[in-house]
Amino acid sequence: MKYKVLYRKYRPDNFDSIVGQDFIVKTLRNSIKNDNISHAYIFSGPRGTGKTSTAKVFAKAINCLNPVEGSPCGKCEFCTNFQENPDIIEIDAASNNGVDDVRTIIDNVKLTPSNGKYKVYIIDEVHMLTPSAFNALLLTLEEPPSHTIFIMATTNVENVPITILSRCQRFDFQKIKVSDLVNRLKEICELEKIAIDDDALTEIAYLSEGGLRDALSLLDQLSKNNQKISLNLIEEQIKTVSQRGINEIIDTIEENNVEKCLELIDEYRKRAVDYKNFIKKLIDVASKKAKNIKKTGRYKRLNYEDYKELIFNLADSITKVNINVDSFTIFEMVLLEFFDVPTVADGALSQPKEVISVIPQKNVDNALTEEKNTQNTNSIPVTVENNVSEDLINIRINNCFVNAQKNYLEEAKKKIATFANSLNIDGKIKSIMLDSNVVVSSDTNLILTCANSHNVETANKMLSEIETAFKKELNYDYKMIFLTVENWNAERTKYIENLKNKKVYTYIEEPTAKDELSTEINSVFDLSKVEII
Repeated sequence: MKYKVLYRKYRPDNFDSIVGQDFIVKTLRNSIKNDNISHAYIFSGPRGTGKTSTAKVFAKAINCLNPVEGSPCGKCEFCTNFQENPDIIEIDAASNNGVDDVRTIIDNVKLTPSNGKYKVYIIDEVHMLTPSAFNALLLTLEEPPSHTIFIMATTNVENVPITILSRCQRFDFQKIKVSDLVNRLKEICELEKIAIDDDALTEIAYLSEGGLRDALSLLDQLSKNNQKISLNLIEEQIKTVSQRGINEIIDTIEENNVEKCLELIDEYRKRAVDYKNFIKKLIDVASKKAKNIKKTGRYKRLNYEDYKELIFNLADSITKVNINVDSFTIFEMVLLEFFDVPTVADGALSQPKEVISVIPQKNVDNALTEEKNTQNTNSIPVTVENNVSEDLINIRINNCFVNAQKNYLEEAKKKIATFANSLNIDGKIKSIMLDSNVVVSSDTNLILTCANSHNVETANKMLSEIETAFKKELNYDYKMIFLTVENWNAERTKYIENLKNKKVYTYIEEPTAKDELSTEINSVFDLSKVEII
């Protein structure tokens, strides 16, 4: 096979070509220059960061006949015949992890090197060795022959026994910085004559999650399209969202543009992008925003606490993708918590949209009914129970959505908590308020939920008393409505669908007791002979 994939073709063969691990390279070089070489090393870190490549370069350098500043010369007999050198033994612990495999190593370490100064054992994925194999290796690491060096590499150093670690010099490889990856990728693209945009280079570096091998594999794959590699090509082929797309999502929240946000999510859903990768990138961008706000104290619409809450909600959403629901539905629900509801008065809507009404059409004629009532001559007194009507519940839900904002919600939660803990309120009201939770708030309306459905029923019967006590205690007017958690979830789902359908909530005047009774008795009495009191 003539073709060699890029990550193999450009595998580092000297310390200068190792990317992003400057401190480790400097330390290893100095140990060679000063002839201060240990008998055992362990290289740990994420995949594709250069652990095995560094081990091979180090093995070549310590046996090089003419090292240059601690790096292999690449010209001597040992360097040129490195791949066929019997003194360099590579072992994959993932497939050779038994005690018998380790005993074979122990028997061979006693043999002197054939050509070089040292016999070097490179054990890859050493954490895969069995406990018995580790125990067998322990004594050899304790007192190895002077001509033997062990270099062990692992992506999971936590699974390596402490007794092994304590006998090794440990080097922790870090994820390679995006800027270092971009520079290396650019060099390789120039050598391979691969046409690529700068934005695409950055995106490949980001997608590789700090691993040069992953970055080169991705570049290799994209270069097979025989066209210039662009962000669009990456998004189409890899099913990912570019850094630019992630920033667009954040911008829609900062600009309070619900419609644009939902459009972007629908686009990503249709493209079947990798949801977990998408969320990870969004968390990364949000965390950078949060850190910048914490450092400078400057922010647009979302403050540090908002971004912190967003990050934790997004992280929590990843754990829910295994259940049988659309991942992006969960994502929508998370993001919509951070928008203020758009209103016509805010000028957030570019064109008139259909007005949504959440009360039955029959109540639209209440004003006409009231007008008829004013003409009554003979009157019959009628009274009603102190209970909230279904229409009033719907009206107050609607009116709360008209101008619901996050800052209003935070303020309302504090006020309700203060009210619930007050010593001056009635015991029944106190019990209800302690069981309640504010879920939506405008400047004048509150929607509260109670875990106990009986408390919801009781609270709605006592609305007038609760609101009066609240005003007396905190000198603030709120029109409240209480819902069960199930009913609130249904209302929230309906609200999100309405936003998707570009419908707008508009304020509806609450009917007076007189208005409600007029509609109720219209079909029973002749209103010209009834007086409502």
